[in-house]
This record gives sequence, structure tokens and C-alpha cells, in this order.
Amino acid sequence: MSEQTTKPEPSLFSLLARDAAIALAALSLWAAADTWYLVSGLGFALSVSVLDAIFVGYILGALFHEWGHYTGAKFSGASAPRVKPKGTSLFRFNFDMATNTQRQFHWMSFGGWVFHWGLLLILVAALPFDSIGRIALVSSVFGFILYATFIETGILRQTLGGSDPAETLGQLSAKTFQQAGIVGSVAGLFALATLS
Repeated sequence: MSEQTTKPEPSLFSLLARDAAIALAALSLWAAADTWYLVSGLGFALSVSVLDAIFVGYILGALFHEWGHYTGAKFSGASAPRVKPKGTSLFRFNFDMATNTQRQFHWMSFGGWVFHWGLLLILVAALPFDSIGRIALVSSVFGFILYATFIETGILRQTLGGSDPAETLGQLSAKTFQQAGIVGSVAGLFALATLS
């Protein structure tokens, strides 16, 4: 018999440092492109700034959303090991469906919402809307929020009605993610057009 080794749980500090570095690197990339456009006025610089803003807005939205889930889970006393679930690229922790209650699942879920809406409020308060790159960054975060909200609202509606969280998550389909992508994209474009 071979012994199975389990991967040790990474420290909270190391995960926060990693994600802070990702967020700062992404923001630096976007800020450089935005400044390049503001200084030069070049059309190419504008394109790079807007594309960077869309990419960075999604990264920031996803990071804040996942850390909100983790914080909500921990605040409720849920078991949420900081070991990334196998086969996932975005999740930052593993919510233990077998041992946690529905109440803890709801705390975990709403934590994501609180953090991503909080990020949007911070950006709106901190950024002057004096460049299309800045507007695109805020619009991208808004689009991500509606993307995540579209997916999670259906799950919460069912689980608040008594459905099992694990079964409900297992019913998510590619169509749900496609529809959420459309909703998020349209919302981001609407925000971009409205704020410009």
C-alpha cells in the first residue's frame, strides 16, 4: 500500500500576498496603458487601455468575489480549507459541502456579493471618469458583477427554498454560463456607453 500525501494548506498570508500581487500587477498594467493614452492621445494606446481595463476589471472582480466567499464562509464558522479544489481555475478555497450547513452556504454566497459590490463602490469613489480606460475598468467590474450575480441568484433562489447546495451547484450547465456571459457583457457595454 502506498501512502497518500495530502497537500498542506497554504497560509492565509501567502494566499493574500499572492492575490494582492496579481491585483497590483494587473492594475499596474492597466494604469500604464491608461497613462500612455492620456499622455500621447494615440488611438493604439486607447485600444490597449480599454482592452487592459476589460481584462483587469474581470481579474479584480473575480478576486474580490472569491475572497468575499471565503470571508463569508469563515464569518459563519464554515469549514473552508484554503486548498484549491481540483479541476477549478478560479476558486480560491474549498467550501466543504458535506460538513457545512445551508446557512453557512448562504453566508459564503452573500460574502462574494458584498465584496464585489464593495470593489465597485471603491472604484467609483476613487477614480475620476476622465478617460475611457477608467470608465472601461469600472464597466468591466460591473459586467463581472452581473455575470456572477446571474449565476448565483438562481442557485440562491433554489437553496433558500430548501434545495441542497451541492445538488444545485451540480445542475449548473454550460448554457447558464453562456447566458451569464451575455448578461455581463451587455451590462458592461451599457455601463461603458452610459458613463462615456
